[in-house]
Amino acid sequence: MANVQLGQLQQEAAQLSTHFSDPETYLKQLERLLESYASPIHRHGRVRGMRPILFSYEVPALVLHRLELEQQFQANQQPAAALAVADALWARRSYETRQLAIRLLGATPASSHEITARLEAWSAENQEELLVSLLFQSGARGLAEQQPQALLAFGRVMLASQTLRKQILGLGCLQTLLSSRGFDNLPALFNALLPISQDMPRKLQPFLADVLSELAERTPKETAFFLQQLLAGQHSEGSRWVARQVLRQLPPEMQASLRELAK
Repeated sequence: MANVQLGQLQQEAAQLSTHFSDPETYLKQLERLLESYASPIHRHGRVRGMRPILFSYEVPALVLHRLELEQQFQANQQPAAALAVADALWARRSYETRQLAIRLLGATPASSHEITARLEAWSAENQEELLVSLLFQSGARGLAEQQPQALLAFGRVMLASQTLRKQILGLGCLQTLLSSRGFDNLPALFNALLPISQDMPRKLQPFLADVLSELAERTPKETAFFLQQLLAGQHSEGSRWVARQVLRQLPPEMQASLRELAK
């Protein structure tokens, strides 16, 4: 692996940005830069149980961070070009280019449809476990800050899907929305969560628990009431498991009655 000289890296990233309006040339130069900083290896076995696992250049985190900063600047200057570059990055099917694609998407000022259409398509295609959370944490970040109602509506649509990957994306988008500055329409989040909470696949339970745990920190009383509704309406092991995870985030005085229901 090559040593990273910050000054040289900054120059290389700036030079790369001169090709931003030409995705084909940009991608060729980007891949040359990635190759210069790492010896490509296949990450076989790093994530157990997932196939296929993407090819990775294994570049230092500093390299990707510098590239992301340059891309974010260009995205604000050239939004249309940024979407084209993001599409090209995703199509390259390497771990690093897909990370860059997701973060670039989240930094691009574009219409809600242009963002959500890519989130939905990429989520459906993605087989890389390490990118699942990145899709909603970074890919939906700009939408959460600039168009929160559009992201809320998109999350509802994804949760209403019968496809597990879309449901995971929907929960993740709601969590990203919850974490964004200034969003306070918490009743709308509870309303969006209720249908999926009543009939949740096992693989969805950790994602639901994450969202409810964050809600418990923001609004413990309302979250406790939501859990009471959930546990009173059904007695599945899945709902009890989710409740047990969320209980840890509630004040002690709210835990006793819920803990009995969640046994």
